[in-house]
Amino acid sequence: RRSADLQLHPMSAKPRGRRRRNDSSRSGIVQAARREFAERGYERATIRSIAASAKVDPATIYHFFDDKNDLLTAALEFPVSDDVIRLLIPTDADFSVTSLLGGVLELWQEPEIAERFMVLIRVAVTHPDAAAGVSALFRTAVLGPLMERITGDDAELRAGLVGSQIAGLALLRLVMPYPPIANASIEELVEAVSPTIIRYLTGALSENHPDGSLPQA
Repeated sequence: RRSADLQLHPMSAKPRGRRRRNDSSRSGIVQAARREFAERGYERATIRSIAASAKVDPATIYHFFDDKNDLLTAALEFPVSDDVIRLLIPTDADFSVTSLLGGVLELWQEPEIAERFMVLIRVAVTHPDAAAGVSALFRTAVLGPLMERITGDDAELRAGLVGSQIAGLALLRLVMPYPPIANASIEELVEAVSPTIIRYLTGALSENHPDGSLPQA
């Protein structure tokens, strides 16, 4: 087993695989693996189930990938490109929280992108060796550009808090749908969540309450 060597890479990276006899066959296998990992999780997905979903013989998978971990690496590309991230979190233009959140929610309406996010989350919580890689990928693709827009010594914490809001929405909207969140409109969620993200980015993160009580509304 080589799960400790699992590496993740952004969509802009070139596909990995030791043999590339046919790009379309490889792509079909990766798409099938992504579906299986999203629906079953890493442990329950098997080479046989992936092959059946891709309508190929299991031996065909080994023409392109060493094992299931190698296939997982190919399936766990970040769902959107660096260019899209830069549109959501621009470095040379005014930054809008509502545009960021609305843009993310709109991306999740694209079936393939939603599926890729589901794979990232489900594999991260069910496959310990992949969790660190998924976290590193998220830091590089999303939190890094976000930290560039935050001033102060706590930029990493603030970016992480924003990430926690986005990851929480993904969990309750995509992976384990909670009806009030899953069925809410984009506009409703943007209006409800944006003030919290704005506070994470620019507001006070704590108030002094020596007795441990919560601040009063």
